[in-house]
Amino acid sequence: MKRSGAVLFFALLCAVVVVFLTPRLVQIRNLETRRQNLETEIKKLQTTNRVLENELRLLREDPVYLEKIAREKFNKAKQGEIVYKVVREGEDAAKPAN
Repeated sequence: MKRSGAVLFFALLCAVVVVFLTPRLVQIRNLETRRQNLETEIKKLQTTNRVLENELRLLREDPVYLEKIAREKFNKAKQGEIVYKVVREGEDAAKPAN
């Protein structure tokens, strides 16, 4: 009788531990997954930030790069230049070039 009572007590103790421990283990696993996702996102953002910082540096310090960007993105031309726009068949001439 004593032995079956001890086994029952141990089984109940194990059940209580499992009931209280399982949600915490699931929460820890979810937090670990979230942490890994955030670290991956941080690395991507750091890479993007380095690219943008480099472009900003070039725009501030490199007049040749600045001129290239102005010509490509804003359709700027030097004084006296004639700019020709080539439109392929099937393209809408009113659409801005990307």
